[in-house]
Amino acid sequence: MMYYVFETNIGWAAIAGSDGRIARMNLPMPTREAAVRAVHEGMSAEFVECEHDFSGEAERIAAYFAGEQVRFRCELDLGKAGDFDRSVWAACAEIPYGEVDSYGGIAERIGKPGAARAVGQALGRNPIPVIIPCHRVLRADGHLGGFGCGLDWKVRLLGIEKHQAG
Repeated sequence: MMYYVFETNIGWAAIAGSDGRIARMNLPMPTREAAVRAVHEGMSAEFVECEHDFSGEAERIAAYFAGEQVRFRCELDLGKAGDFDRSVWAACAEIPYGEVDSYGGIAERIGKPGAARAVGQALGRNPIPVIIPCHRVLRADGHLGGFGCGLDWKVRLLGIEKHQAG
């Protein structure tokens, strides 16, 4: 698996994948070394640093963190994710920039009404935050719910988008 480390306006991030498809991403970290550790975390695959930025995705990710509304164009490698997770992530990816949906709303859209909790669990397994924008999913009552990267990041990402969407 190849990985690419890059600097954003709020820290260092890394993306990893193979054959030009992104399989993992970490949100910005304070140091380059921390970003490398985070993108490798929990993986048994061999990682090799590369010089290509996955067809400009690193630049688009950096632009996103700088407050620009960007459109991600990369192919994703969702590995051995199950059909349910893939359907949840696909529905999540359809939520427009600056808008939100609920866990229950996603469950309904994928034909699994009543599976809001399972939707939340699937979003917690999302290996590619921001590109698969799981931060845009809230509880039915409008409260944040959870976020695998921490609620402070969810608030921050929603803030980036609200600032630009309004």
